[in-house]
Amino acid sequence: MQLPPPAPIDIAPPALQPEPPTSLIGECFQVGDLTLSAARGPANGPPLLLIHGVTRCWQDWSVLLPKLTQRWRVIALDLRGHGASERSNLGEYLIRDFAADAVRFLELLGGEPVVVFGHSLGAMVAAVVAEHAPGRVRALVLEDPPGTTLAERVSESPFHLQFAGIQRLLATPRSVDDLTRALADLPVRRPGDGAVVKFSELRDPAALRFSAECLLKMDPRVLEPLLAGRWLDGLDWFAELPRIACPTLLLRADPVLGGMLSAVEAEHVAARIPRCRRVDLPGIGHNIHSTQPQRTLELVNSFLNSL
Repeated sequence: MQLPPPAPIDIAPPALQPEPPTSLIGECFQVGDLTLSAARGPANGPPLLLIHGVTRCWQDWSVLLPKLTQRWRVIALDLRGHGASERSNLGEYLIRDFAADAVRFLELLGGEPVVVFGHSLGAMVAAVVAEHAPGRVRALVLEDPPGTTLAERVSESPFHLQFAGIQRLLATPRSVDDLTRALADLPVRRPGDGAVVKFSELRDPAALRFSAECLLKMDPRVLEPLLAGRWLDGLDWFAELPRIACPTLLLRADPVLGGMLSAVEAEHVAARIPRCRRVDLPGIGHNIHSTQPQRTLELVNSFLNSL
């Protein structure tokens, strides 16, 4: 698989520009023909690259940053079409497109190999980066990658209603307050039993508002290949996993609480990555790092300290 060159871009300013935490500084990086936004922390240790999930932005990692920046030189990236990074003119938002950007981004950073920590879509991207830039990746943390649940079979999954509803909401210009209210009333399927409930039953007001802020900074076209089941076009994600040479930590959330990686696919992923440690987390949902930051830090630090 050859990663594609970056597409022409059309700058679309985000609705919000939250100030980064005091320990991180926002920067822009020219990655091919595309400008990506990232935040960098102080040089307190080896480099650690954080890659967020779909519909989010680098601030999604904020709950971990006070601790991570004490031991690591943190770089938190906004994927194309998300946050303050530029949008693709052609709507190129496949996993291979995000990964191609991240590989070029690491080449720009130079220096020593990095630890790459990705959540959800970011975990799928992080795995491809490790496959195609093995000399640039020291270790890998994959937090609940969705596998085929979102990448190829979203129409059959309980998450289809949520993402299709978000796409409809973004078709109308909205303020943060308006979108937060609309998200609260959005029909979604409850993990576990599949019952249709309001999103406010699954997310508290602060989480819904943060989601609204992220969504208003995102190119709505990001959702098109996701909803079409095309995320993995041009990429055999599972077949390439044996090419990951670095130590890898796979964190799997509880499907009953919204975890996206099935037991079958988790076993498949862990078996195909040569140096993989798998940890299942019963009772914890998909957003492991944001809902259980202390547990996440314990697992990640234990893994990285063992290298």
